[in-house]
Amino acid sequence: MKGKLKRVSLFIFHPIFYNMRMHTDTQAKKRTGAFYTPENLARQLACEVLDAWQKLHPNFPLKNLRILDPAAGEGGLLLPFARELAVRRAAQEPVTTPAQLERDILERQLFAADICAEALCKIGLPASHIYVGDALAHQCAKSVLDPWGPFDIVLANPPYIGQKGHAEIFNKLRQNPLWAAYVTPKNDLLYYFFYLALRVLKPGGLAGFITTPYFTTAAGGKILRQTLAQQATFLRLINFEEKRLFKNANQHTLLSVLAKGSLYIPCKIGREQPHELAQKDLFYGPDYFLHTQTTQAPGNLLTRMAKAPLSLGQIAHVSTGLMTGCDRAFVLSQAQKHALPLTKKELAKLKPFFKNSNIAAYVPSVKARLWLIDFFYPADRNLDVRQYPHLLAHLAQFKEKLLARKQNNNGIDKALAQGQFWFGSVRRKLNFEGEKLVLPHRATTVKAAYSNGPWYASSDVYFITSPKPPYTLWTILGLLNSAPYLAWLQAHGKRKGELLELYSAPLQQLPIPILTPKQQAQLDNLTRNMYKQVQANRVQVALLLRVQLDTLVSALFEDPR
Repeated sequence: MKGKLKRVSLFIFHPIFYNMRMHTDTQAKKRTGAFYTPENLARQLACEVLDAWQKLHPNFPLKNLRILDPAAGEGGLLLPFARELAVRRAAQEPVTTPAQLERDILERQLFAADICAEALCKIGLPASHIYVGDALAHQCAKSVLDPWGPFDIVLANPPYIGQKGHAEIFNKLRQNPLWAAYVTPKNDLLYYFFYLALRVLKPGGLAGFITTPYFTTAAGGKILRQTLAQQATFLRLINFEEKRLFKNANQHTLLSVLAKGSLYIPCKIGREQPHELAQKDLFYGPDYFLHTQTTQAPGNLLTRMAKAPLSLGQIAHVSTGLMTGCDRAFVLSQAQKHALPLTKKELAKLKPFFKNSNIAAYVPSVKARLWLIDFFYPADRNLDVRQYPHLLAHLAQFKEKLLARKQNNNGIDKALAQGQFWFGSVRRKLNFEGEKLVLPHRATTVKAAYSNGPWYASSDVYFITSPKPPYTLWTILGLLNSAPYLAWLQAHGKRKGELLELYSAPLQQLPIPILTPKQQAQLDNLTRNMYKQVQANRVQVALLLRVQLDTLVSALFEDPR
């Protein structure tokens, strides 16, 4: 009787102890990538998964479900799921008592794996349903999870661990025949829990995940997205955007429910008023980006834009700014510049340097408060640094850090091996002093600006140069700063919460229409005029021109028939 009461009380009172636990061990959480799932979020996931299950398998007895959490911790997903399952089983099995339901679910239906034995002990499952160890390890997936399975449902709030600083973890994955084909640069450990779910689920089984939304557009997530597009069907996606759900974790949250196998049913996207999106439209672009948010833009306009025959990457060059390897060393403040007794020759090696915050739509700041020491390899490989004694003395303060760089860009490692610490890592192959467009790599809206003069920046700024005729930089500037392109990026671009991530891939994939000579002239003239009005701070005139620009760009995508 005591054992029975102990197990039932744990089942009932788990949220109280679990929420207390969430507020402790903050540093350990950050180190291990483990963050405890809030009870209300876990319960929402349970409802979404069970709603989807009962819709797909209406005649399946809930008492026969087999549920796995491969990163179970203290049961932050399993026990809220069990409570919701008990409520629904009670509707199917009215003669079964609540205590019998709870005991049956705990002892027969739930399975858990985790590297922490102490955490698993708190869930209250029988020993035969617990695996202490790495669920991704070959011996676990082959000798435990497969025999336990196949499963009807997999739940996971996997650890958030990237490759940087965790080489040992990813080397093990690379040596594991189950996952070796999936290991690419910039992977995240959570990707492999998706692969694991696809491995251990029954056909038609469901997976419910709590993750960040970053994998939906991250460059390193392309293989994962391709795999999911081919082997799974997303049924529910809820991007909580700026809402912070995890205490002590400054992260965005995505709830996703997917089925193993290809089903021709739409995915529901969004929170309060979800909209349905056909599976064929869920992934988009050559990198298989995944929609997770709704858009306010007219769907027919976005559809027309998607049919555009060209992309920005086909008509212009898109690249990031400089990589110095240590901005503190190579970027001088105005005060530092004035404090150094620089010669005329040394002053000529200082370039006006800007931050992404110096960019406003159409017109960037041109008054430099920072200065770049323009020593870059390999262009300056024959530089006689003795002619720049004061700049060299400044850089020498950072000698140890500069020599410790691991970059091999353009062969700079050979220079570092010879003690030549004074070179910046990469000088991009673009003319920072010529005609160009500049954009911040993250912003709430598109802020493309035109520059024709010395304007240097780091890799948090993207540069657009070398447009192919008949397109000009004015053409591209007008398109980028228009409402239709903002709507496109909000719907199809890469995002981090409310911020657009204007990186190389989403920029290069922007749709570009074919323009008649008349359209080209109209767009260029309107954009040039807009630039002049913004430059002169004529706000009201610029607002009127913005309306004209938005109307013109929308018309460029009208069906000519």
